[in-house]
Amino acid sequence: MSRLLYKRYLRQEPLSYPDIRPHIHIYQIPLLAHGMQPLLVHLADRVQGAVMAFGGRYDEKIGKGAYGLSTSAIDKVAEDAVLDELDRLKEKLNVLSEEAGFIDRGGDMTLVLDPVDGTHNAERGLPIYSTSMAIGKDSMESTTFALVRDLVSGKTYHATKGKGAFMDGLRLHVRTFSEDDTLFTVYLGINAHENAYKVASRGRRVRSLGAASLDMCIVASGAADLYYMNTKAKHAELRVVDIAASALILREAGGEVVDLNRSKLDMPYHTKATSNLIAYGDPRVMELIP
Repeated sequence: MSRLLYKRYLRQEPLSYPDIRPHIHIYQIPLLAHGMQPLLVHLADRVQGAVMAFGGRYDEKIGKGAYGLSTSAIDKVAEDAVLDELDRLKEKLNVLSEEAGFIDRGGDMTLVLDPVDGTHNAERGLPIYSTSMAIGKDSMESTTFALVRDLVSGKTYHATKGKGAFMDGLRLHVRTFSEDDTLFTVYLGINAHENAYKVASRGRRVRSLGAASLDMCIVASGAADLYYMNTKAKHAELRVVDIAASALILREAGGEVVDLNRSKLDMPYHTKATSNLIAYGDPRVMELIP
């Protein structure tokens, strides 16, 4: 349900958020699922509810986040929904978030959170944005649980290390490479490196979504063959909060994430960790990349 339709629905029949849930496509992982996945689903529900119920302007700027960039209202609303719920549940998880930075909550594990990935899409009314959450010890390699929720459709991508990747309960696997039918997602625009345009020219079809977590999840699902991110602007590189979750999901679906030197990408859970990358399904697609 779109934000506009949601608001119209509320005007017709005001309901509290728990009552709205039957009208939104939200996948529930069974409570018997292993580890922390039920918690991640619960937190994603809270984010989706907060974003849908928010009555202000998504693009209102309310200070600066941990990365020195302006914080939009939608980001703050989503982040507060997670932090407040962790406090209410008394969960001992540290948090590394795009806006708040690192919060030591006395835990042995850290929740790596991008409250809204694709903020600019949300601000402009483009329905491609998500919330991204990963739990691990200290780096992407240690990530054990991951979840990406499409905040528009409600589709839930999730993975547990060593147990595979899923979308709404369906097992994910990357697509078998076919040179005659390639689809790439590529970061383009004023900050894109010239090599991005070379890569784009090698794909039969090209998309640019503007939400890295979803870009990588659609590679995991087999809808795309490759996601290429190469920016010449340091501030525009991907941060660990952007990709910690989707990297595990893609790897559990049979794909891989590498840096531009084609070495397996690992990033520490730290606000200073940034990188360009190539995320791919079938490794044969890399033969097309200059």
